[in-house]
Amino acid sequence: PASVWTNIDANAFRNTNTLNMNLDKYIPKAHSLTVLLGQEIIVNEILTTTMEGQGFPDFFTAKQAWNFMNYRPNSMTESGTTVTGSTTINNYYGVDDRLASFFGRVNYNFKDRYLLSATMRADGSSRFYKGNQWGYFPSGAFAWRLSEEDFMKNVQWLDNLKWRLSFGAAGNNNIPGGQTQKLMSSRSTSNLSTAASIWTAGNTLDNPDLRWETMITRNTGIDFNLFNFRLGGTVDLYWNNTKDLLLEFPIAGSGYATQFQNMGKAENKGVEITLNGTLIQTRKITLDANFNIGFNKSRVVSLGNLPEITASSGWASSQITYDYKVLVGQSLGVMYGYITDGRYSADNFDRVGSNWVAKPGVVINEVCPSCNMPGGLKLKDVAGDDGIVNKDDIVEIGNATPKFTGGFGLNVKGFGFDLSTFFTFVYGNNIYNANKIEWTSTAGYDYRNMLTTMESGKRWTFIDESGKYITDPVKLDAMNANTTMWSPYVGNFLFHSWAVEDGSFLRCNNITLGYTLPKRLSSKAYIQSLRLYCTLSNVFIITNYTGFDPEVDTRRQTPLTPGVDYSAYPRSKGTTLGINMTF
Repeated sequence: PASVWTNIDANAFRNTNTLNMNLDKYIPKAHSLTVLLGQEIIVNEILTTTMEGQGFPDFFTAKQAWNFMNYRPNSMTESGTTVTGSTTINNYYGVDDRLASFFGRVNYNFKDRYLLSATMRADGSSRFYKGNQWGYFPSGAFAWRLSEEDFMKNVQWLDNLKWRLSFGAAGNNNIPGGQTQKLMSSRSTSNLSTAASIWTAGNTLDNPDLRWETMITRNTGIDFNLFNFRLGGTVDLYWNNTKDLLLEFPIAGSGYATQFQNMGKAENKGVEITLNGTLIQTRKITLDANFNIGFNKSRVVSLGNLPEITASSGWASSQITYDYKVLVGQSLGVMYGYITDGRYSADNFDRVGSNWVAKPGVVINEVCPSCNMPGGLKLKDVAGDDGIVNKDDIVEIGNATPKFTGGFGLNVKGFGFDLSTFFTFVYGNNIYNANKIEWTSTAGYDYRNMLTTMESGKRWTFIDESGKYITDPVKLDAMNANTTMWSPYVGNFLFHSWAVEDGSFLRCNNITLGYTLPKRLSSKAYIQSLRLYCTLSNVFIITNYTGFDPEVDTRRQTPLTPGVDYSAYPRSKGTTLGINMTF
């Protein structure tokens, strides 16, 4: 028996100083000018101490093992050998993470009609090596309030109209510290006779040439209010380019697993629309509504000198070598796998002794040899040239990027009652349902629980109603005429199009119903206001997704593998009852 005790001591220090100056009194009255200057320092330090004790008596409870980590007896194993207990302590000092920033901003306003803002930031990060530590990020914005112009004064239905234009740069240093230098750690060991500790290197290769990732943003938009502010909204168009992307790139065969690199460029374009309005407004009843929707199109512009990047979500360990691919001209989140082609029928094979031999012309599943039998999973030979399904038949089968997202809500008040609801929606994305693959196959396990997709009567079977194992092809096809699923006997995990599902949904996030007692009643108890309410959260969802929840994204160790559903806990529903009182 062994016990591992880990203590993490993290310290953070942050110091920010700003000077905000209003210069209005030094300039003509029609003008307004403010200047802000500032600096910020952020320091993060972390120390991890790990204590491991081995050879505890097997009658120890977990609490006793933690309380007596230095207890080092001799214990006897079932085989009769004596094991000497041991205790090792290791300290791991995280690389200090330091950020120094200097920034300034100028805001100018002329008659509340023309607005101008200019900003400059200089950020220095210890996550980069000398020469690349500093990044400089300017930005500017201009706004013109057209509704204040003389030629708009006579437009009675228009209350506010403003046009905005902005351009700027923003930096990103979101990588672990210490990626620019070789890091070694000391580990205690009892495996060597010549030393009690050893120095070990991590599995990530250092890269001293890392530099800031930079996003160039461009935005133009319109803000408006109409009909005495009964209807308002915004329309925004944006175009963003990101260069020097910070990505953890696999470097197999080098002695290391990965290395962080600045590689490639990406682009995002889109439009966002927000509307809000008062649909009903009387002395007793008001009804307000809000709506927003966003259309975004992303594209990889460059991958440096690489033609493509493959990535694995890793849920199936190394059984699936890669299930995502990044190509120039495509968006992130493109899924790659095999095309599902149903299942084999019994008449696709001849029974030779105790083996099933495929008839001439039947496609052979080389990537899943155990599937080459009646009822086995059948994949499509995409190339159609050799009648064999192998890794050359991996193609694009899904995309995790939605076509649009948004939400809407309603608020109603009247006769003491108030009701509010909020909905969100996503349309056009795919979900990689890894649960669907694992829990419909016996890969790695002979006996396991299955999804109802694979229950009796739905899956292929070799056992008839009397419990007899059937090998006659004609009888097998007749027995399974009403089943639709292949046999769960799949020797290894495979990513195929059957596991790619439409992730579109409409979710009612919450509903709140409240009632406020009339003051003539609440005042008798010396209460100024008394409101009772009930809130329901995650009320319902409309979707064709067969998993627990379409709003899922579980494998994000890298940004290259979005949209995977694997062992995500279902979102719970909630009910809250409450009282608001003001005395």
